[in-house]
Amino acid sequence: MFGGKSKEEKQQEQLQKFQEKYHIDELDPKDLENVKQIASDLAGNGFLKAGIALSFSNAADEAEVTYLSALVEQNWIIMNQLNRLNKSIEELQSK
Repeated sequence: MFGGKSKEEKQQEQLQKFQEKYHIDELDPKDLENVKQIASDLAGNGFLKAGIALSFSNAADEAEVTYLSALVEQNWIIMNQLNRLNKSIEELQSK
């Protein structure tokens, strides 16, 4: 309405930003649906993190959220490394 972007366009933009942020633009297309779901879930968690920070919760809760966020970031790094390793193995097998 009023020339705004559709929900699908907004989701596609969000997915594109997510792929660029985590450098997952070379993922297998089969995995893209999972990435879409994860991106959606993490976007919702961003609001949760902001809510915790604003609620003056105790330091232990804030630390837990921070540590869990770091684990998510590490998982993306590991997934990218595994993806590159898998592609290298496939290239070697095709020779």
